[in-house]
Amino acid sequence: MTQWEYLKIDLNELPPRTDEIDLLNDAGARGWELVCIAPKNTAYLRRQVATQAAQSSRSPRRKTTPG
Repeated sequence: MTQWEYLKIDLNELPPRTDEIDLLNDAGARGWELVCIAPKNTAYLRRQVATQAAQSSRSPRRKTTPG
């Protein structure tokens, strides 16, 4: 079953001169999908939660060393 995580952004609380389209595009680049913009200018976004099994089948784990 697909699992989702959700994000809510109040577009009315953005700093002056902030472009909400740029903000939403940045969220999209991080994997968030816009679900809707509700009344009072609140954006709801979602992205799929990767399960442990799906992560291991997509790419092999790499061991990293500090330094």
